Amino acid sequence: MTNSIFINITQESISIPVVYIEAFVMMFVSFLIGYVGARLYANLQYKKQTATYDQKIIELEKQVIKLKEENDRVPEDRYQKDRMDQDFEQVKFQKRAFSEHVLAETVEVITPQGINFDKIGRATREEKDDLQEIIGIGPYTETKLNDLGIYTYDQISKFSDEDIAIITDLIKFFPDRIKNDRWVAKANDLKFKKSQQNDNNHSKKKMMYEKTTR
Repeated sequence: MTNSIFINITQESISIPVVYIEAFVMMFVSFLIGYVGARLYANLQYKKQTATYDQKIIELEKQVIKLKEENDRVPEDRYQKDRMDQDFEQVKFQKRAFSEHVLAETVEVITPQGINFDKIGRATREEKDDLQEIIGIGPYTETKLNDLGIYTYDQISKFSDEDIAIITDLIKFFPDRIKNDRWVAKANDLKFKKSQQNDNNHSKKKMMYEKTTR
C-alpha cells in the first residue's frame, strides 16, 4: 500500500508540470499568432497609407505644374491683350486721320522727306523683304513703308530715333508703337537669319556646281 501511494504521488507530481508546460506553449503560440497578425496588419495599413500619400503627392505635383503653366501664360495673355488694345487704338488713329483727309477732299502723297537714306540705305521693290514678319507691321503699314522707299530688314535695322519719329508721322502711326514693337531689334534678327540662309544656299549651289564639273 505504501508503494501504491508513492506511485500516485509521483504521477501527480509529474502530471502537474506537464499541464503548465502545455498551457505555456499554447499561450506562447497564441502570442506569436497575435504578434505576427498584428505586424502583418500594421504593414498592410502602412502600405495603404503610403499609397494614399504617394497619390496625394502626385496630385499635388500635377496641380503645381498646372499652376506654373497658368502662371507662365499670364504674361503672354497680358501681352496679347496689350497688343490688341494697341491695335485697336492704332485703327482708330488711322481711321480718324483718313476721315480728316476725305473731309478735306485732299489726296495725300506720302513723300520720304526727312528720312536719312544715306544712313539706312536705299532699296528697290525687287529687293523687297517680307516686312510683315516684323511684329506690328501689317499689309497696310507695309504698303506705306514701301511708298516711302523702305523695303528691307536692313533699312529698318538702321532706324535712328529721329527716323522713327519721322516715319511715325508720315504713315500716321500710333506714337511709340515702333519702339514698343521693337522693329529695329526684330529687323536685325531677320536680317541675320536671311544672311545665314543666303550663305547656306550659296554653299549648296557651290557644292552642286563642283559636283557637276568633276
